Amino acid sequence: MIDYVELMISRRRWNWKLLLWIAAFGCLVTLTAAQTKDSDTSDVPEGTSKEAENTIQSDYGSSEDPPEDGSSFIDQYEQGVQAYLTNEWEDCVYFLERALEGYRTYYESVANCRIECEFAARDVKRRGDFLHGTNIEGLQHYELILRRTLCLSKCARKYAIYRYLPFSEDFDGHYMDIFQELKVYPYLYACYVKSNRVTLAASAAYTYLVKHPEDTVMKKNFEQAIEMPGIDRDEIHDLEEKQFVELLIGGIVDEQDGNWERAIERLEASIKQYIFDENQCRAFCEGEFDHGFLPDFITAIGNHFTNALYCKRNCTSNMGMVRGKYYDNLFPRHYQHLQKAYYHVKRYEESYRAGMSYLLFHVDDLDMPEALKTIEAEAKGTITASFFKARREAIEYSDRMQYEEKLARFIKQEFDLLEDDGSKVEDDVFEDDEPITDERLDEDGESSQQNDDHEAFEEVYTPNS
Repeated sequence: MIDYVELMISRRRWNWKLLLWIAAFGCLVTLTAAQTKDSDTSDVPEGTSKEAENTIQSDYGSSEDPPEDGSSFIDQYEQGVQAYLTNEWEDCVYFLERALEGYRTYYESVANCRIECEFAARDVKRRGDFLHGTNIEGLQHYELILRRTLCLSKCARKYAIYRYLPFSEDFDGHYMDIFQELKVYPYLYACYVKSNRVTLAASAAYTYLVKHPEDTVMKKNFEQAIEMPGIDRDEIHDLEEKQFVELLIGGIVDEQDGNWERAIERLEASIKQYIFDENQCRAFCEGEFDHGFLPDFITAIGNHFTNALYCKRNCTSNMGMVRGKYYDNLFPRHYQHLQKAYYHVKRYEESYRAGMSYLLFHVDDLDMPEALKTIEAEAKGTITASFFKARREAIEYSDRMQYEEKLARFIKQEFDLLEDDGSKVEDDVFEDDEPITDERLDEDGESSQQNDDHEAFEEVYTPNS
């Protein structure tokens, strides 16, 4: 079986030498997954946790109302940086914490609006019939797009989404990059240290290292922070950790301890939360895109789709980063543990289906088929055809992942071939199976923006003496 013991270490049972090693060396279009039990209809997007369902159906902005002064999280970030530069540490912490809360609210509001509107557009019960009964020239596809556009416009107005981010402030995506790359945390680390919040300072440094494990300056700061007087090492954690992580780790620990029913409960909840967390990331990828030229209708759709596709594929990769260590293809591992837990409580059908779901992603695995043979022997006489069906959400996840891989490969191969034939591609969006940005490279092939950021943050990492 796959060995990933580090994943099973709960927050309060960390080995600190291991944590330092981790910090140094390692840190689905939207999936509408089915719920754990097969069903054909639902009133909310399938595969969501109860908390996620409530988020979709309730006020998206309820967790953080728009600032009374009308400022956006960009304004608050700038105020926090200015406070840092003038050594006003309490103000720095106040504004940067508000900026992060504002960005999270904006991120969740935008993503949840897109998830709800995608679901509403294809939900026949709620949507009603198409305007015309015949899908002439594929127009029903565009009708759905128009309906989603209308839904998104209403959703944005209803929850005042754009009060969080005036686009005139961030036309080139500079500030969005700061928040998405967690570049607020080096400033916050320094201000936490100076305001004597040493445990939060260590958490801020650790949070940044999970995203940027190669950063030697922040790694050194983290090592120093955990040795400061008054530090509570048990409370150090990733401040941006996805909600599914604690459920998954708790389920694995319960499995190890033989608490099978509780392990099943947590692992099932983790699957739903994992899908929801990833879907939020994928929905957020469907934002604006600067083509850099004036494409025709179809080319614009192709370019924008490709940009969103690569971004969504990165979401799947990013979900594998758990407490400073990367785990490839983390989603199917839920089924690996569920198969064992269900087996020990003699729920053989659920155990077998979990094993079949795991094999969708690991067809060459040698251990799982043996485990399934054991079930067949013990459940002999009670096995039905349903035993051999992988779970619906696993099938949909696997199908989407495979299709997206084929699309990405097609884009790269065909448009590279087009260039090799001497034809000019209108835009470089199809060149690499990598996320697309608007950054321009300098003569050395490095991003000038990244170089500027590195120089700007060099001082921030080390608090003033």
